[in-house]
Amino acid sequence: MPSSRAIARGGVRIAAGVIGVGVAVVALAGAVLLPLPSFRVTPPAVTVTPVPADQERVCPGGLLDLGEGADASALSSIGSPTLVTDATTSVSQRALDTPGVQGGGAPRLITTRSDGSGTRPLIAGAQSQQAQESDLAGLAASSCGEATADSWLVAGSTTLGATSLVRLVNPSQVQATVDLTVYTEAGRAAAPGARGLVVRAGSQLVVPLAGIVPNVQASAVHVQATGGRVFASLQQSSVQGLSPQGVELVGPTASPARRLVIPGMIVANIARVTGGAESGSNQLPSVRLLAPGATAAHVTVTATSDTTAGVVATSRITLQGRTVREVTLDHLIDGAYTVRVTSDTPVVAAARTVDAVAAPSGDGSATAQAEAATQDFAWFVATSPLSATELVAVPPGSAPTLHLANERDQDSVVTLTPQSGPPQKVTVAAGKGVEVTVGEREAYRLEGIAGLRASVSFTADGASSSLALNPPGPLAQPITVYPK
Repeated sequence: MPSSRAIARGGVRIAAGVIGVGVAVVALAGAVLLPLPSFRVTPPAVTVTPVPADQERVCPGGLLDLGEGADASALSSIGSPTLVTDATTSVSQRALDTPGVQGGGAPRLITTRSDGSGTRPLIAGAQSQQAQESDLAGLAASSCGEATADSWLVAGSTTLGATSLVRLVNPSQVQATVDLTVYTEAGRAAAPGARGLVVRAGSQLVVPLAGIVPNVQASAVHVQATGGRVFASLQQSSVQGLSPQGVELVGPTASPARRLVIPGMIVANIARVTGGAESGSNQLPSVRLLAPGATAAHVTVTATSDTTAGVVATSRITLQGRTVREVTLDHLIDGAYTVRVTSDTPVVAAARTVDAVAAPSGDGSATAQAEAATQDFAWFVATSPLSATELVAVPPGSAPTLHLANERDQDSVVTLTPQSGPPQKVTVAAGKGVEVTVGEREAYRLEGIAGLRASVSFTADGASSSLALNPPGPLAQPITVYPK
């Protein structure tokens, strides 16, 4: 039998073992539950916010006449447009080179300097010109726009009597290489001569569209530039017999999207325009569409009056990919309209209307008056949503009108402040459009217009035009710099 001393020694060992196990359990639990020491080294870094650069806009310059004199391919300027500018700081301007063009009327680059405050300076410019030549007549107005690497021109025709000129202006200090992809009612054109066009630094290149796609009724042009950036526009004019039938200088439309808005389409003298026996659907208001992708697009086009409630015209079509098509908006009366285009795949769009003034005729019949009428036409492009504050310049032209379209779900209160005169407040109801009379040769500061679309129209008998308002390109975002 074990002695009492042995039993005591065994008990001590057992107790020590239990205590040791307990200590181990407590140590393990502490290692799990208590936070372990950690070491983290934050690398030195600095956040750099780019200073807003000087703002530049390109004004396309005077209207051009093709084939003046003995040389059918010669280009000559028929004069200089009237230019109106405005900026939050001072504005400077300089003329750009026009190789191959005779006369003046060169494109101009307008610039405003950053004031060092860290905010982007605002700048606006617009031009207009009334042509009264034997083969070129009508009103052409255009905004001064930013040079970009990618833009769309939805306009143009090269049928008998129609002339279309793609005008590319490179305001940068480096050469630009431009590719033109032209789409027509027959599809995408195979035009190797429209690739690799060189636009020298600080100069303009003019490309007659008939040299790329002759005898087409409807065209759309995709302009892509590498190296320097370019501002693209398209001059379209028409002659019937010996009578000029209008001219327009069309700027870029909004990039391909599933929803597009064309504010301020003006229909004027529609009964006079369509009253003659020679008139057809090409004289009615229409919307030109293109789905740049290969797949078909299911498109709905609506026109809503800016003065009356409700949709007044709707058209639904299936648009084949890479094919230009025009949708006629018949049964419209004179007035201002907001045109909306919705599609299940991205499209580009622009609207066109014709205005006419009837000259006195011998028999006084509607047919004779229509045949004697002098016409002009206007293109209205899709625009992008504006930022909170913008400037708008209004060049000379009859009945200048600012059009605002609100696609948001709440009303907007816009303040218009002219250079001279008191401010004016305008309410643009959600989903509606309004028109505001503005003064020619005037500039306005627009506040409270975030998300709105806008344009300016000019309307007179046989003299109509439009220019779009678009926001500036996005600013560079702040970046974090990690030194070595």
